[in-house]
Order: sequence, then C-alpha cells, then structure tokens
Amino acid sequence: MAGGAAHPREAWPGLCGMAATLTGVGIGRFAYVAILPLLVQQAWCSRTAAGYLGAANLAGYFLGIGIAAWLSRRCSAGRMVQASMLLCALSFFSCAWQGGGLAWFLCCRTVAGACGAILMVQAPVLILPRTDAARRGRVGGVIFSGVGLGIVAAATVVPSLVRHGLAATWLTLGGICLLLTISTWRYWQQAPAQRAAPAGPWRLAWPRFPAPVALLLAAYALNAVGYLPHTLFWADYITGELQRPLAEAGFFWACFGAGAACGPYLTGVIADRIGLTATLFIAFSLKAAGVALPLFADGAVALLVSLVLVGFFSPGIVGAASGYALEIGGADNHRRYWTAMNFGFSLAQAGAASAMVWLMGARLSYALLFVISSSALAISALCIGAIALLRQRDAQLMLRA
Repeated sequence: MAGGAAHPREAWPGLCGMAATLTGVGIGRFAYVAILPLLVQQAWCSRTAAGYLGAANLAGYFLGIGIAAWLSRRCSAGRMVQASMLLCALSFFSCAWQGGGLAWFLCCRTVAGACGAILMVQAPVLILPRTDAARRGRVGGVIFSGVGLGIVAAATVVPSLVRHGLAATWLTLGGICLLLTISTWRYWQQAPAQRAAPAGPWRLAWPRFPAPVALLLAAYALNAVGYLPHTLFWADYITGELQRPLAEAGFFWACFGAGAACGPYLTGVIADRIGLTATLFIAFSLKAAGVALPLFADGAVALLVSLVLVGFFSPGIVGAASGYALEIGGADNHRRYWTAMNFGFSLAQAGAASAMVWLMGARLSYALLFVISSSALAISALCIGAIALLRQRDAQLMLRA
C-alpha cells in the first residue's frame, strides 16, 4: 500500500513537465497550425502576414535558447519556468485584440516562441536528473507528451472553438495555459535551485564537447530537418500534389497528433527496457523510413503509416535525446548539453525550413523534400551507432586500465 500511495507523488513532476511543454510548444506553437488559415478567412490578416506570424514563433524559439542561457546565470530555473508559462498565457490573451495590428501580433507570437524554448530547456533539467534511472525514460516521455497533446488540440479542439469567433479562440487557449500555470506554480516554486553557471561569457563552443556529445548534437539537429515535410508541407502535399480533399489532409494531421500524443511515453517505456542507445537508433531509423515511405507509395494506408511513424517519433525522440544527454554527460552538464541541442535544433529547423520553402517556390516535387529529410534522419541513426561504438571502446579501455 505504501508503494502504491507513492505513485501520485512520483507522477506529479512528470505531469508538471508535461504542463510546461504543453503550454510552451503544444499550445504555444502547434495550436497556431489550425488558427493560421482562419486568420485569413476571417480577414484578421493577409495570407502573407499569417505566414510571417508563423515564422515569428520559430524566430522567437531561436531567441529563447539564448535568453534561457543568459537567464540561467541570473535566476533559478523554476522562476524561469513560472514566468515563461505565464507570459505564454498572456501572449494568447493579447492576440485576442484584433486592433493591435501586425506588429502587435508579431510581438505576441515571438514572445510565445521564446517562452516555448525556455520551457523546453528548463523543465526537463529540473526533473530528469532527480528521477530514478529505471523510470527516467517514462518520466521524460510524460514531460514531452505535452507537445503531442498540443497537436491533437490543434486538430480537434481549435476548430470547434472557432465557431465562437477567433477572439474567443485566443482567449480560451490563453485560459488553458493560465490554468496549467496556476496548477503547477507551487511545484516550480519549490524546485531546488540549479548549480550556478561558471563565471565568464556563456558560449556554445562545439570543439569543447566530447565526441559522443558532439555526435548527439548533430543527430538532434538533423532530426529538425527530418520532420519538416510532415509538419510544414503535408497539407499542401495532400491537396496540391496528390489532389486530395482538404478534409483528408485534416484527418491525416489528426492521426499525426494521435501518434505524437502517445509517442513520448511509449518511447520512454521502450527506453527503460532496452536502453536509450538502442531506442534512439531504432527511432531515427523508423522515422527515416516513415518520411521516405511516400516516395514508394501514396495510397491512403501508406500515407497513414508514414504520418503515424513520424508523429510517434517526433516528440518521442525529444524525450529520449534529453535523457541520453543526461546519461552520457551527467547531471552537472545536462543543462549545457540540452541547451546546445535545442540551439542546434532551432538553427537547423529555421535554415532547412527556409531552404525547403525556396525549393517549393521553384515548383519542384515534394519527393525532393522526402529524400532530403529521410537522408538526414538516416545520418542521425548513424550518429547514434557511432556513439555506441565510442562508448563501448571507452568502456573497454577503462577495464584494461
């Protein structure tokens, strides 16, 4: 009975982490996927301006990585999480004011993006190092399942809210974020302070990372390239290149969200059983296969399998990668390595997205995007294999010594 009574307390940190990622990325970023076309239809802004708002969120995420590193030297991670969740909620409330103009909306979406980055960096480093190694994969999965839940909300909840008007939609999403903020406020307030960063300027100095960490950074950055066709261009691929109805594209996006909602936890369960190295290698390999599948078949079943695989492993890999950074770097370096990984991810995401938009502007086939992204994920899998070989070699050297 005692052990059973402890379960709610053991689950609470992971649920608080899930609330953080749901607020900052799940709702803060992915709810906008469903809102974007409605902004144009209801004449809140032009199609071009709506695209700029989406780009502003990605730019804010990139800025947030640097802000998180700068703030980590000046305040506790718990306070950063509290402030970021609150600001994300306020950014949605602010978007309900239609008269603010483009500059106002750009500011709000940039703030939401920056807060999302801070939450993705700081929440896991407050929870995972204090979690038993045997449960770390599952807890990490719970934390990052907030991303997938946001995708599900974008596909299901937002369309039903829009019937009451876009202002009501923004306010409702802000209210959800505020409720999540209030419900977890005390946990983040009581979170123990992290060890202070060393004196001197903060740098992301690539050569200073050990070889296994550098390979993990490369694998995670390439992962950002791998998921772009399915998250940025899928609807246009279905309706434009395959000439299928918009409703079918919406159904596929909902399937992607379903995979993303359960992927992190189930990936964590697998990691607790077979280890993070094997889990990440399998995850990158299957995700590469999922991205490449439309190159060989474009039937409904093939497209569904592709969406589910990519949806399952997109947030699933995030939790496993954060846990792997902790495993190979230790608790003292977890924040630095995880911050660097998010920096590389956001940089690769922004650069690859711009390049892919340019390629599509040249009226090229989406097949090229699938080739690029599946190749990037295949290289990620090779990086994980190389890490395994390096760690095996180091272990053998230690035994001989």
